[in-house]
Amino acid sequence: MITVNLEITLGGLRMKNPVTVGSGTFAYGQEYDAYFDIAQLGAVTTKSLTLKPRAGNKTPRLVETPAGMLNAIGLQNVGIDVYLRDKLPYLREKRCTIIANIYGHSPDEYVELARRIEAEAGADAIEANLSCPNVHDARTARGCALVAQDPNRVAEYTRALREATGLPLFIKLSPNVTDIAEPCLAAQEAGADAVSLINTLLGMGINPETRRPILANIVGGLSGPAIRPVAVKLVWDAAKVLRIPIIGMGGITNAADALQFILAGATAVAVGSMSFRQPDTALSVIRGLEDYCRRHGVAQISELVGAMRV
Repeated sequence: MITVNLEITLGGLRMKNPVTVGSGTFAYGQEYDAYFDIAQLGAVTTKSLTLKPRAGNKTPRLVETPAGMLNAIGLQNVGIDVYLRDKLPYLREKRCTIIANIYGHSPDEYVELARRIEAEAGADAIEANLSCPNVHDARTARGCALVAQDPNRVAEYTRALREATGLPLFIKLSPNVTDIAEPCLAAQEAGADAVSLINTLLGMGINPETRRPILANIVGGLSGPAIRPVAVKLVWDAAKVLRIPIIGMGGITNAADALQFILAGATAVAVGSMSFRQPDTALSVIRGLEDYCRRHGVAQISELVGAMRV
């Protein structure tokens, strides 16, 4: 029987397998450890961390859709101090590989977060969230203009982070753009080690009986199986122009879904909202990838990256 090697290197980060979890869907890891040993993941990706704790948006801020969900959580999190003091020790005790997702309102805030994380060994890699679609900004009643929608700002933020930290740096980008290649290339040229594709699609719902928005934030992010074909296509688009690796995500429910991203060009994948429905989905994806490789005579999972036949 063939021996399968699932190990990968993602922009300098060594992972025992190519499966992590989507930021915001897995809290800080400990919450899911009751369902499976989270140390089996290639990496645990944290909720977005900010300099100060955030309460998030007003409720209602989560609603199911026919093939996924809309959320406008608003980056509720404990803040960097509490994470380092209370959450990090558990992950280190479990010997998890950690990707810390961070969010700020300016390059300086991202830089401060990155420097603290590196100085206090708070993660093994950093994922900069430049693409949250449901955080209100004082400049506009319709919500924030995403950094990820402007390649020049992507480059500015990435460059500042690159200068601030030697940790592997991943930039999480938005599908809500005309051409995904532009922000991807901007991140690459400014020093990113990988890009994460995709964050949620913008969406909204209206209650016909009340004629009011279903979400208090009006607009939210659509995730789940409904967005998977879009996400796979954008990973494929990005892979055609990038030299750096991609973390693919968006509606992954099983190993077959994950393989679509890998074959399209992703080096790693992240399981997101499916963890709410089936908490050990990421573990089943890992097992499914190993089974697929064994059945198809693939000794090394990296052989499948970008191996779609056309």
